[in-house]
Amino acid sequence: MTISITRPTLLIDKRKCLANINRMAEMARRNRVIFRPHFKTHQSAEIGEWFRQAGVEAITVSSVSMAGYFAENGWNDITLAFPVNILEMDAINRLASQIRLNLLLESSETAAFLSLNLIAAAGIFIKIDTGYHRAGLDPEDTPAISAILSVINNNNN
Repeated sequence: MTISITRPTLLIDKRKCLANINRMAEMARRNRVIFRPHFKTHQSAEIGEWFRQAGVEAITVSSVSMAGYFAENGWNDITLAFPVNILEMDAINRLASQIRLNLLLESSETAAFLSLNLIAAAGIFIKIDTGYHRAGLDPEDTPAISAILSVINNNNN
C-alpha cells in the first residue's frame, strides 16, 4: 500500500472516536459534571458536531482565533485554555458580546486590565499550576491569588 500523505494530517477512526466521546459524555452526565472537552487537537467543526450530538454544550480551545472559529460554528460556551493576552482585547470583546466566554488569568494586573477594558461579561478562572510547572500560579501563592480575587470582587462591571 502506498501512502501519499506528505504533511501532518489528522486521521481518525470515526467509530472509535464516537465511542470515546459518548463514553466520556455519559460519564460526565452520570457524575453531574460539565464535560468541557478541549478542541485544540482536532480543530474541526465536523468533529465538534459529534460532541454536540453527544450532548456536549461547552468546549475549551487554545486561542482567541480558535474560539472565533467555533463560535461561528454554533458553540456558545467557550473557555480559552491559555491566560488572557491583553493584545487581543478587541477580539475578546467581540466574542464576549456574542457568546459565553470564559477567560484564564494568572495576574492581578491582567484582572485590573480586564476590569477596565472588558465591555461584555465573561467568566473568569484563575490559572493554577497543577504540578507540571508549565503555567499558572503556585497553589500556595495565596497573596497572588487573593490579589486577583480582590480585583474581581471590586469590579463594578
